[in-house]
Amino acid sequence: MPDLFDQLTSLANIEALIAEGSRESEVLEYKTAGSPFTDREKAEVVKDLTGMANSLGGLIVYGVATDPTDKTLPVKVVPIEPKNIETLDRVINAQVRPPIQGIRKRLIPEVNPQLMLVDVPESQDPPHQSLYDKRYYRRSGVECLPMEHDLVALKFGRRLSPVLELVPQPLSAPGDYQGDPPWTVPCRLRFFINNLGRRVGREVVALLRFPASSMLQVHDFRHTLENIDRLYDGIQARQFGNHTSVYHPGMNTSVAEIDFSFAKAEKSRLAELPLIEWTLFADEMLPRTGVVTLDSIGWRLPE
Repeated sequence: MPDLFDQLTSLANIEALIAEGSRESEVLEYKTAGSPFTDREKAEVVKDLTGMANSLGGLIVYGVATDPTDKTLPVKVVPIEPKNIETLDRVINAQVRPPIQGIRKRLIPEVNPQLMLVDVPESQDPPHQSLYDKRYYRRSGVECLPMEHDLVALKFGRRLSPVLELVPQPLSAPGDYQGDPPWTVPCRLRFFINNLGRRVGREVVALLRFPASSMLQVHDFRHTLENIDRLYDGIQARQFGNHTSVYHPGMNTSVAEIDFSFAKAEKSRLAELPLIEWTLFADEMLPRTGVVTLDSIGWRLPE
């Protein structure tokens, strides 16, 4: 749950989360850790992390107690035992196979921490096994449950499939406004398709959706995209299709360059909306989605 992990940087943030009554979910878990982890609790750590990694990913907040009558509702901060910080790292390294890549951890505060946040990504290399009981877990609601045989088989099959993502590369940032009505000087993004999987990607189609043309001007610089605005109401859409090339594991392939101009009158709305919502389709791969925002590529609109 990277967005929430990035937002929770202080004790005040956590207390606000508790005050709002933000319940546990498929992607959020609260845990107390006020005393050294027992062997049973170490196994629970691995169960929770692998379950999230094998599902949608998620955030685990160590140091928050839940209501005894409603285990999903946070009630207060219970400072963590400092020894558990090192123990968690040691347990993850020793008791998870294969290793989960991309786990992030934050201590709040950094000195004399009371909370430990662990951000678990949705794994691109599932399934992950707990070596404590040799089981594979998945997240179901607010629980981590053992995976059934057919689901484990499906996850192993996924490891042998292509795993494609659309990666933007900023080439130039938005310039000052010009004209009447004012629009920014055009800026440009280059797009790559990256294959994170273990099998060649074929029959690739990328769908890109943008805000309305009254807010954003979109120009296909390399003419590799098909304009499909007619299929969508109120937004702009472009499609990239390649039915001849292949995308090898570990390869980054440049597929498009797009120029953007932003309407000054819509600056506040543009700051809140995704710049691009994308979906990738490929043979032998489940559709994958993602979002590109102004913040994620380091762009700021001029005043």
